[in-house]
Amino acid sequence: MSSLSSKSIITTIGVILILHSAYSCLHYRSLAIVADIPDTSSPPLDVVIEVILAFGLCLLGQLMCGTFHQVKVSSKEGKRRVEIVAPAYRSRDFDLFT
Repeated sequence: MSSLSSKSIITTIGVILILHSAYSCLHYRSLAIVADIPDTSSPPLDVVIEVILAFGLCLLGQLMCGTFHQVKVSSKEGKRRVEIVAPAYRSRDFDLFT
């Protein structure tokens, strides 16, 4: 049995909280329709706080992964500024909106 790291536990708790807040928001809206509450365009404050907390936990869990890789731009022209482009084998077809 493998042990879970603190990173995965924190991220899992964050995801569960996001799912719970989605369920809470849907439950609130269904109750608001039954109770004839006119303005249900925004979620309740406790759901907003829960989503912010859950996002923070997910972010924290992913940032705890360890050291980050350094981004290096190599230039054969010395210290001149070089435009960073996608490799030649990658296409940019997804940018075309026709």
